[in-house]
Amino acid sequence: MPPAHVVLEADSVEQLLSRAYEHAYENGWTDGLPIIPATAAGVQEFVAASGRAREEIIGILPPRKGEATVEVIAVNAIMAGCRPEYMPVILAAIEGLSDPNFSLELMQVTTNPMCPLLVINGPVRKRLDINSGIGCLGPGWRANATIGRAVRLILNNVGGALPGVYSKSSFSSPLRYSYVCGENEEDNPWTPLHVERGFKYEESTVTVFRAANYHNISGGEGQGADEIIRHIASQMPPMFGAGDGAMLMLGVNHARSLYEGGLTKRDIQERLWKFARLPVSYFAESFVEMERHAGRCDGKTVWRCSSPDEFHVLVCGGPGPQDVYIGAGMPQTRTIREA
Repeated sequence: MPPAHVVLEADSVEQLLSRAYEHAYENGWTDGLPIIPATAAGVQEFVAASGRAREEIIGILPPRKGEATVEVIAVNAIMAGCRPEYMPVILAAIEGLSDPNFSLELMQVTTNPMCPLLVINGPVRKRLDINSGIGCLGPGWRANATIGRAVRLILNNVGGALPGVYSKSSFSSPLRYSYVCGENEEDNPWTPLHVERGFKYEESTVTVFRAANYHNISGGEGQGADEIIRHIASQMPPMFGAGDGAMLMLGVNHARSLYEGGLTKRDIQERLWKFARLPVSYFAESFVEMERHAGRCDGKTVWRCSSPDEFHVLVCGGPGPQDVYIGAGMPQTRTIREA
C-alpha cells in the first residue's frame, strides 16, 4: 500500500509525473497504467468531497485484511484519475464489496478471471456523466473508466490482489481494469434495478456483482417476444465459475419489443430459466454431477440458473439489435451518500 508521504524531486511537471509513475510502478502500486500523483492537498480535497472522516474504515479487504479508510481510498482515487465528486460512488462500491455475503476473498485469489461489475442507478448518473447509453461498457467516459479503475487499485493496494502474489487468476481479464456502467433508466420500460432491490427511484445507488467476462448477443429481432427470448437464451449456456447468477443487459431495441409484446420483467426471467438449458450429453459427467448438487440439473438438462430469481435483467446501452450476457451474481446494493 502506498505510504502516506513520499517526497519526489524534479525539474519540471513532466519529469515529476514521470518519476511518480515510475516510483509507483516499481513499488507495485499501479495497474500498469500511468497514475496521477496524490498530493496532500489533493487528498484533503477528496476526503472533504466524501463527506466522511478521513480515518473512517469503509471496509476490510481480503486477503491482506487491509483497512480501506477514506484517506486510503482518496489516494487510490486520485491515482486512478478520478474527480473528487466521484468519492461517494467509490465508497459505496467498497461497502458493497466488503459485505461478508459477497465472497470477495474468493474473487481476489481464484484462478478464475471473475471481477467486480458496478451498475449505477439514480440521479447521480447524470450529475457525474456516468454512461448508461451508447458505448456504456467501453471507453470515452471519465467517470466509468476512473471509478472502476479506482476500485481495482483499492482491491490491489489495500486487499493485496496483486497478480502472482495473492491473485492467482490464470489469464485474468481486461475487465479488471474497469467494469462500470449505469443502467439506462430513461429507455427502461420496467422498474430499474435499484427499485427492484428496495430503493426509491430518486435514490442514487451502486450495485456490485461478482462477474465474469461478457458475451455480446446480436440479432433475434422480428419474430416476436418469445423468439427474442429463445435467441438470447440459446447463447446463455451453463458455465463453470459463474453458476450463482446471470445478467442480461437488454439493449434498447429488444427492451422495447419485449415490453410491447406484453412481457413483464418477471416473464423474461421465467422464460430465460425455461429456455437457457442444454442436454446433459453436452457436458462432462463430472460437470453434470456438480450442477446436479447445485440444483441446476434435473438429470436430463443442465440449467443456466437454479431459479428465475437468479437472472438479473437490466436495460443498458443504445439502439441496435444487441444485448449483453454476463455471468454475474451475489449483488450487493448500497446508497451513494453524496456530501
